[in-house]
Amino acid sequence: MIEQRSMLPIGTILHGTYRVEEYLSSGGFGNTYVVTNVQFDEAYALKEFFMKGISQREGQTTVSVSNADNQQQFESQREKFKKEARRLRKLQNGHIVHVHDLFEENGTAYYVMDLLDGESLSARMKRTKRPMTEQEVLSVLPQVLSALKEVHAQQIWHLDLKPGNIMTDHQGNAVLIDFGASKQMDATQGYTGTSTALCYTPGYAPSEQIDGNIKRIGPWTDFYALGATLYNLLTSQQPPSTSDVMMEGAEAFSFPPSVSSEMQQLVVWMMSARPAARPQSVEEIEQRLSLSQPVASVESEPVQSEDTVVSEPEPIVIEETAPEPEPIVIEETAPEPEPIVIEETAPEPEVSVDDEGGVPAYVEDEEAEYVEDVSAYQYTEPDESEKGYSDDGEEEDGNRFTSNIYIQITAAIILGFILLMILRAILL
Repeated sequence: MIEQRSMLPIGTILHGTYRVEEYLSSGGFGNTYVVTNVQFDEAYALKEFFMKGISQREGQTTVSVSNADNQQQFESQREKFKKEARRLRKLQNGHIVHVHDLFEENGTAYYVMDLLDGESLSARMKRTKRPMTEQEVLSVLPQVLSALKEVHAQQIWHLDLKPGNIMTDHQGNAVLIDFGASKQMDATQGYTGTSTALCYTPGYAPSEQIDGNIKRIGPWTDFYALGATLYNLLTSQQPPSTSDVMMEGAEAFSFPPSVSSEMQQLVVWMMSARPAARPQSVEEIEQRLSLSQPVASVESEPVQSEDTVVSEPEPIVIEETAPEPEPIVIEETAPEPEPIVIEETAPEPEVSVDDEGGVPAYVEDEEAEYVEDVSAYQYTEPDESEKGYSDDGEEEDGNRFTSNIYIQITAAIILGFILLMILRAILL
């Protein structure tokens, strides 16, 4: 918490236009206030360049350096502060706080930006006394990624991404704020500025930032902080330390069961101990998110399709495709009860009648055994010892033979009809 004597007094008029209404917050490089534009009666947020540990307040408004040896560093960082304001003003993204004005006064510099009507994500969790749901986090994440994409395109690294620096309004719009710890990289000369000091928030900074290794800073540094932010939002727990992540890997994290494995893997990926193992660009994260979302929808479609197929009774499908019911065709076209004709629609063995109207002849292989059974009932020459037999054979015992033949034919017809009914039941 900033000391009271380091803050501008309420009611102070700056640049002849902005009246200080209340104090908001402080960071390593500045104090933020709510101000009113007295010309238009409009509320804004105003940031004052004030280096913690180096700057001091003389009187009520003037800012100076406590140690002359730090003067050069102060002036260098003040120039960076002004460059930061100019850069932010050029950033055209609805998820980055917009800068409206920049001026120097009281030995320091100020810039005026949007006053957001909402609360930070950390304040939201304190108010609700619960972590955010995964769905709530997924509604904020793409907006933060959109902001980071724009910031990184300008070779700026935020370096202080955390729940307290993400604001949301009442419509759910997320805005990235507080670029006081940010660094910019020149495309040809490397990092700008003379100070190699790196501010960070414990738990949200990777090893390269903690070690002050400015040459290793890059987009992956912000992604580590973003992963730590997601972890805090989902669990309400302090993110694991870099040493725990390095020693334990994924075991250093403790997610509630409500967090999906995809989200857990995303956080662990972002918070990898090695910079090279983390995402290297916003596009990589967006691609992973876009792949994870359709996967669920693609998987759900086959399940629905399979359920539909299983729920449809098989006989219904057959009846729809069959042009005619088999039993009706058979009964209408057959003049006699014994011949069973299945010629056009039925895939069953075909039955024909011999020229003399005698025993049906089954020609399909699967009825071969049945053919043999029928032929076994045909007349064979009887044994001479049989009573009533004469040289004429059939004449003496013709009645008995004829009776047997009719019985055999009737049995064959009944058996054929039973087979037909069985086949029909199978098909239907």
